[in-house]
Amino acid sequence: MAIATYPQHRDALVAFFANLAVQTALKDEPAPSGCSVEQFANIGVSRVLARRHEAPGQASTGVDDRSGEIETKSMPPRLSQLIRASGLTEDQVAVRVGLDAGLMMKLDRRRIVGRRPLEMFRRIADEIRMPPAHVIASTTGAPIPSSRGNLRKAKGPIKIETETFEVAINASTLSADLKAFWLQRLADADEPTA
Repeated sequence: MAIATYPQHRDALVAFFANLAVQTALKDEPAPSGCSVEQFANIGVSRVLARRHEAPGQASTGVDDRSGEIETKSMPPRLSQLIRASGLTEDQVAVRVGLDAGLMMKLDRRRIVGRRPLEMFRRIADEIRMPPAHVIASTTGAPIPSSRGNLRKAKGPIKIETETFEVAINASTLSADLKAFWLQRLADADEPTA
């Protein structure tokens, strides 16, 4: 919305919103060890670019003309939305990448926190023909609850269970070979993680 309103300041606005997205990502989730500035920049830029391509009535970030404050209305698209937009199903992507349906669901609902192998994001990105930064952004942030019905029935604050990548892999239905593969990628000091 801000870019459409002020096209002559496009580059400055993109840089500003990229910085804002990085700061928001840092505030929402503790920085995983081994995460580079370049990875956070990719996440921020992908969020800004995703917002630029939304329909005009769905602008998610803009400047409030009355107060001059930045307002953020939505998160980046979920992994399941990116996969459906590519014409594939989550099960198809899971099989091609070497994951299972449970892991895909946990990634989609942002339930896996901490270090995750960049190789996993690269493989998913290759399957859905998107940059890895888009996939990382779709799986980063506050965990998403399973259903709205459970939220309405809750008497107190909802505690959404999260787990590390290692715990999620060990709890998965993957073969022992695939589990070992992913755990090795996580343990490999030379392998970047997100």
